Amino acid sequence: MGLSLGEKWSFCVPEDQVILMDIASNAYVMLPPSLASSFDRLRKQEPLDGRDMPGMAKLLQAGIIAQQEQQGAILPCSLPVEPTCGFGERDLPGWSARDLLQAILALGRARYTLRQHDLAGILAQIRDRKQSFGGAEVASAYRRARAIAAAFYRLNALVTRYDQCLLRSLAMTRCLLAHRVPANLIFGVATRPFRAHCWVQHGDLVLNDTLEGIGNYTPILVV
Repeated sequence: MGLSLGEKWSFCVPEDQVILMDIASNAYVMLPPSLASSFDRLRKQEPLDGRDMPGMAKLLQAGIIAQQEQQGAILPCSLPVEPTCGFGERDLPGWSARDLLQAILALGRARYTLRQHDLAGILAQIRDRKQSFGGAEVASAYRRARAIAAAFYRLNALVTRYDQCLLRSLAMTRCLLAHRVPANLIFGVATRPFRAHCWVQHGDLVLNDTLEGIGNYTPILVV
């Protein structure tokens, strides 16, 4: 009998602290040192002993780890592509009134979706949409991604920007996918103090933040 990470969980290890994300509820858990040491030994496939058993029982009960026939790899989140550039005012040329209208509509649909559905279901739909691409990519994807990002940037003048990174990132991701532009929706966490953030990348381009804005965050989930 083996153990694996629970289906609705993802994690990262910033500054030697194990932080888990409950994807269904968009909640975060920082493991206390006693549990974190046992979890570390498990993910590194090091031998467990009797001191680890109470912690393993708690992790199993919480659904953070799950039993399966064989031992599975328990890996922290990693980015498929490291970001090398962000988005700012100098990138604004190239958007159209139609892009702005689509961004406004996408923002409204995302707000409704977040009120009606749990995050796990929303992210599953995004994964399904990305898989339906079958590797296809529009020839002008990079230009289109920048135009959509510019339209969302312009929305800052119309609606509040702060503390809505999930709403905006979800709306932008769905808008990009509607145009068959590949994109990754990325969740990250930082410590001291704890805070969470999310952003959207097209390849190495961060579309709704700067490199400085995401620099202190460790990715915990990539969709």
